[in-house]
Amino acid sequence: MNPMIMTQWLDHQGIIFLKEIGLKKGDHVLDFGCRHGTYSIPASKVVGRDGHVFAVDKNKDALEDLLTKASKNNLNNISTITGEEADIQGFDKHSLDMVLLYDVLHLIDDRMQLLSTVYTLLKPQGILSVYPRHHREYMNMTVDEVISEIESLGFQFEKRYLKNIMHDDTPVEDWIFNFRK
Repeated sequence: MNPMIMTQWLDHQGIIFLKEIGLKKGDHVLDFGCRHGTYSIPASKVVGRDGHVFAVDKNKDALEDLLTKASKNNLNNISTITGEEADIQGFDKHSLDMVLLYDVLHLIDDRMQLLSTVYTLLKPQGILSVYPRHHREYMNMTVDEVISEIESLGFQFEKRYLKNIMHDDTPVEDWIFNFRK
């Protein structure tokens, strides 16, 4: 990966992308499966001092890398949580404006439990933003089946976006799906 491409993403393109999908200043966002902060860092810049980013990943080294990046950028509004699905149940109900599930659904043992928890944590009209990159090969599902599964828990499909995003630290053009609580 070219470090300049990632820097451009973290400082500019990621910010533009997150604003386009609905993230706003002052929001509280959960980035589930955040890895090294590819979305958490620009999200922190979008939400500003009055907002907060909760970055969840089971890889402690990735979270330490994220915190190093945050420190270098003077970002004090990111909290890391080492864990998996069960570890987000401690949030207050209706406390989040947005949840990012990017390139992670195929790794979740109990997707319905995770999605149900996310529904509870989101504020009314909160946004669930999903990037189901590996839905075919690992979940054996079509995009429509992924959308239906999420809708079955009460989410309302809102919009699909074809955007330039990052996947495994590589720029790609792919689909993002937003749902409203």
